[in-house]
Amino acid sequence: MRSACDFIAVAVLLAACAGNSAVSPATERVPFTDHGTTQMSGNDAGPRVVVATDAQSGAALASLLPSVPSAPDRVYIGVFAGSQRTGGYALKVDAIERTGDRLTVRATFTAPAPGALTIQVLTSPAQLVSIPSASAASVREVVLVDQSGAERARGSVTQSRP
Repeated sequence: MRSACDFIAVAVLLAACAGNSAVSPATERVPFTDHGTTQMSGNDAGPRVVVATDAQSGAALASLLPSVPSAPDRVYIGVFAGSQRTGGYALKVDAIERTGDRLTVRATFTAPAPGALTIQVLTSPAQLVSIPSASAASVREVVLVDQSGAERARGSVTQSRP
């Protein structure tokens, strides 16, 4: 036979679970194509992420790697590590996820080991990737997150008009 305490405990547990009835949007992985990297992106600022949803902004991003063909069914994403004082810095996009109207670009940022011999030249590492246009429909913002989960950059996405 159950005691009154058992019923109260179950009631409290059910009430606690039902208290937060808001449903958070599901996160889905977005397949992406890696178009390559460069050490000389020309980005003199810090980390940055740019989404190109139209031909003009797509051409500007594709100029990072001139061998990348333009594809109207793709949305291009440029990921920039920022200006660095030496060689040995890099970044690599690991995953792209969509949650509601947000794209999260997960990337690994690497730096030379302390005391490592590096070339003494200004660099600005970047990577160009693309996703299917359908995966970017109604996206409003993009967030660049590093391997530790820290946000490195955030940007807005302006959808092109047909």
